[in-house]
Amino acid sequence: MQNLFFKTELSLILALCIGFIGLTTIITALFVIPKTKSLLEKYEGLVAPFFSLPAVLFSLTAALLATSVWDNYSVATRAIKTESQSVMTIISLANSAPNLKDSNLVTSAKVYIKSIVEDEWKTLATGRSNSPITDEKFIAMRSEIFKAVNTQPDKAESKALLNEFYAINTARETRQAYASFDLHPVRWYAILFLAVLVLISVAFSHSTKPKALMVAMSIATLTVLTPLCILALTFSSPYQGLISISHAPYLQIIK
Repeated sequence: MQNLFFKTELSLILALCIGFIGLTTIITALFVIPKTKSLLEKYEGLVAPFFSLPAVLFSLTAALLATSVWDNYSVATRAIKTESQSVMTIISLANSAPNLKDSNLVTSAKVYIKSIVEDEWKTLATGRSNSPITDEKFIAMRSEIFKAVNTQPDKAESKALLNEFYAINTARETRQAYASFDLHPVRWYAILFLAVLVLISVAFSHSTKPKALMVAMSIATLTVLTPLCILALTFSSPYQGLISISHAPYLQIIK
């Protein structure tokens, strides 16, 4: 987002709407005003399939861009589910093992999850970084897990605790790593350029009928803006904005 000179998704969406509506108005006016219309009519005769080429390229580029963005969202979502499930497994093991019922393992695990919801989720959304408070809670939980592993006589349960901790650690690092991802601006500029070509091609294909031109340009503008605005909502972080990942899996642990 920083590379696109916009601080928020809404400012980018507003700029897109103003820019493309203004561009549509200018293009339509050029094909309606008699002086410019006579110049543009010289290019009549281009076949219809030629005009569909920009639309096809725009669709493919938007699909590729959306795929890379939603892949990041999917990775972050899986990390959240893995982390919450592993913590729930550790709590279940602590409650079922007789030697662990008197430990602080369950308490430390729930305190860590509560810190994720109340502290780290805010820092991931605003500062795009992990919370020092949550780091302390994680270290405390890790100490309790290792203490339980060392005192647990059953090797199978000790191994299960370690495996779940490693899963939590990996998922936690993944969740923090995907707090921010900025797509390369060249990819964004490419899709904007193709969107402009789509509007120009629509204008040329309806140049002989002013009313049809206005309707076609309006529809084309809305069609182009829809995927662009959706992509703009996903550019900064999966933990903020209108399209954001929920922390509901963690709430099931501390409810």
